[in-house]
Amino acid sequence: MKAICIQQHGAVADLKVTDIPAPSIKPGEVLVKIEASGINPSDVASVLGRFPAAVLPRIVGRDFAGRVAEGSADLIGSEVWGSGGDLGITRNGTHAEFVALPRQAVTRRPKNLSTEEAATVGVPFVTAYSALVRLGQLKEGEVVIVSGAAGAVGQAAIQLAHAKAARVVALVRDASDRWVSKCDGVTSVAQSDQGDLDKVVGEATNGKGADLALNGVGSSIFETLVGALAIGGRQVIYSAAGGRDGKLDIMSFYRNQLVLLGLDTQKLDATQCAGILNELVPLFESGALKAPQIGERYQLSDAAAAYGRVAGGGTGKVVFAMTSGGG
Repeated sequence: MKAICIQQHGAVADLKVTDIPAPSIKPGEVLVKIEASGINPSDVASVLGRFPAAVLPRIVGRDFAGRVAEGSADLIGSEVWGSGGDLGITRNGTHAEFVALPRQAVTRRPKNLSTEEAATVGVPFVTAYSALVRLGQLKEGEVVIVSGAAGAVGQAAIQLAHAKAARVVALVRDASDRWVSKCDGVTSVAQSDQGDLDKVVGEATNGKGADLALNGVGSSIFETLVGALAIGGRQVIYSAAGGRDGKLDIMSFYRNQLVLLGLDTQKLDATQCAGILNELVPLFESGALKAPQIGERYQLSDAAAAYGRVAGGGTGKVVFAMTSGGG
């Protein structure tokens, strides 16, 4: 089969597709023929060697949509999707024509999503759901600050918060991202370059403060988010891309009864992610959630270009489309 299999960590410009044997499955596993796979910033980080637990050699990639080709008789031919913090890091991943997985690591994908759309959902929505629902315990009517609101995880979080009947204060980098104000559920938009989060949150909550804040940036907004929380407010941190050293006024922290929570989606393996995706299926099928917009499609043979597009930023998700004859 064709796969993006790395022997060592290095530049994305050096990525190439290679021919390797298709995986054989063990008892309790299924073989999935991959029809599309999303490319995430974490996949770029994986290639660059930023995950200490990573093994070599390995096939990279975390997200996929496809069909079960071998394994449990009741699953053969089923249209499935999946993701996993172990995929592409501690075990072979999804940027290949086939992947072998535990039976419990696959679940049927929403009937109303195309294969390529389904392949874009994994990392963004698993992260957003874990932060908002499982850790953040977001409730109806609460106000949540979504940082990085213009990004894939931010957009997933806005949709999930709206589905939960919560109100969103979107925190964006600058005026170029203020288009998020048009997203359902967004009541206010604050800009990091304007330093206006306290003011915007105060106006949105009549001075009470936000109930929950999602920090997908790091220390550069940590103190700002803490200051914008209501008494008993929670902050979930799932990235340190914008710095890892933050200051905390401990007295203010305990007097305001705040809660800090950390989320590392790499700790969620493919089986755990399948459980989350299974909970999201009815929300997609009802129309409450929509898949991320696809920016560009590539073949596996365009590995360096596809990864380079993700590394360079830009709008829309990037996917590998495994069309016939595409390599």
